[in-house]
Amino acid sequence: MSSLHRLLVALAAVAALAAASTVAGAHSSGTSWTRISGPQETGIELGLARTPDGVLHVIWNRNKTPTSIFETRFSPAGKAAGTSTVATGWDGHQGLALLVMPDKTLRLFASGATHAGSTADGINTFTAPAGGGKWTLQSGAYWGGAVASAASIISATLTKDGQAVTAWSGTAGEGIPPSSIPQNGYVADQLASHVATDAASGAVVLSGVTIAGKGGVFAQEILPKLGPRVLLPLPFGFNDWYTNMTARVGASGVYAAYTDTKVVRLYRYGGATKTVARGPFTSAGICAGPAGRLWIAWGNQVDGVFVTRSNRAATAFEPVQKLTGPQNTTEALSFIQCEGSAGPLDLFARVNAGGTPGFWQTHVLALFQLRAAVARTKAGSRATLTLRDAGDPVAGVVVAVGGKRLTTDAKGRVSLALRPGSYSATASAAGYAPASVRFSVGSG
Repeated sequence: MSSLHRLLVALAAVAALAAASTVAGAHSSGTSWTRISGPQETGIELGLARTPDGVLHVIWNRNKTPTSIFETRFSPAGKAAGTSTVATGWDGHQGLALLVMPDKTLRLFASGATHAGSTADGINTFTAPAGGGKWTLQSGAYWGGAVASAASIISATLTKDGQAVTAWSGTAGEGIPPSSIPQNGYVADQLASHVATDAASGAVVLSGVTIAGKGGVFAQEILPKLGPRVLLPLPFGFNDWYTNMTARVGASGVYAAYTDTKVVRLYRYGGATKTVARGPFTSAGICAGPAGRLWIAWGNQVDGVFVTRSNRAATAFEPVQKLTGPQNTTEALSFIQCEGSAGPLDLFARVNAGGTPGFWQTHVLALFQLRAAVARTKAGSRATLTLRDAGDPVAGVVVAVGGKRLTTDAKGRVSLALRPGSYSATASAAGYAPASVRFSVGSG
C-alpha cells in the first residue's frame, strides 16, 4: 500500500470523527453524479484536459497492477460521450496528467511501466489526435525512474513557448523526455506535485505538500528561473496531500487551494492567502474558469461537497453551492479534481459509494444574482433589475419580467416602467443556473 493510500484511510477516519460544520449562506443543489472509475481498484488521480471543441477528456485507470487505462469523453454539457482504451497490462495504477498540445493533439503522462518487469520505468507518454479515442505509446520516451513510477499524483503544464513540463515527487523536468532532471528535487518528501504556468509572465510554479522540516504547502517558481520558496504551515500531524494548483485563463496569477483541518484557504504565489470557508474539511480542489475566474471545491464525509466561483479579478465569490454526494456514500472524500475553463464546472470526487471506491463526476452551473429596485418617477414607477456574477455585471442576458423580455446592458441592468402589483423576474443564460427575484410596485 502506497503512502497516499495509507493517508486515504487516515483521512477517512479523521473525517468520520469530525464534528459537522456549516458554510454560511450555502445554497443546496440537487446533483446528478456519474461513476467514472471503479468498482474495481481505482487509482488516485485523473488526467483532465478540454480541447477547443469544448469536449472534456478524462483519463482514468482500473484494477490493481496490471492496470487498464481508459479515456472517457464528456460533452460541453457534462454528459459522457464515449470511452476508449488507452493501454492494457500497465504496470502501475498511479499518477496521470493530460495536456492539449499547441498543435491541438492530446498528450498523456502516466506513471508506471508498459508491463511488469519493464525497464521503461517512470513517467511514460502517449499521444492521441485532437478528438482522442486512439492512443499511441511514444516508444523510448520515459523518465524519472522508480520514484516517478510510484508517484500517486503527478502534474503537467506547458511553458509559454509550448514545451511540456512534468512534475512528480518534488521533482520537475522540461521536455519530452526532459533534457535534464534535478538530482534531488525541489523539496524533500514532497510526494504529490503540481505545476502551473502563469498566463501573463510565463513563470512555471511547482507546488505540493511536504513533511520535510515542520511541513506544509510548498510553492516555488522553477522556470524560467528559480523564485522564492514559500512554505504555508499546516497543523502538526496533518498533511493535505490533495491540495492542487492552477493558473488563471487569460489573466496573471498561479493559485493553490488547500485545507488545514479548520479552514479552506486560497493562496496566490507571491501574494496573499484568503480564507474561503471554515470547517474540518479534508480535501480541496481548484481549477481555472473563463476570463480569469477560479472554481474552488472542498468537502469531507460529514459535510459533503461545496463549490464556488470567483469574479474575474479572483477577489470575490459567487454564493457557495452545497452539492448532494453520490448515493450511498460511506467514506470520506479523498481527492477532488475539476475542470471549469468553459464556464460550468465538471467536478470529480474520489469517494467510496455503495462500498466500492471510485471517481464520480457531476456538472455544476455557475450562479448569478438578480436584484430589483423600484423608484418613483413623474410618469409612475420604474423597476431596475441588476444581474451580477460574484459582483461582476453580466451583459447580454435576457431578463423576463412583466410580460416583456429585455437584455441586460454593459452594467448588467434592464429598466422598465411597471404598473402597481407583484412581479417575478427571471434571468437565464448558457452556463448559469436560472436566477429569479420577486418584488412589488406600490400604488402610492
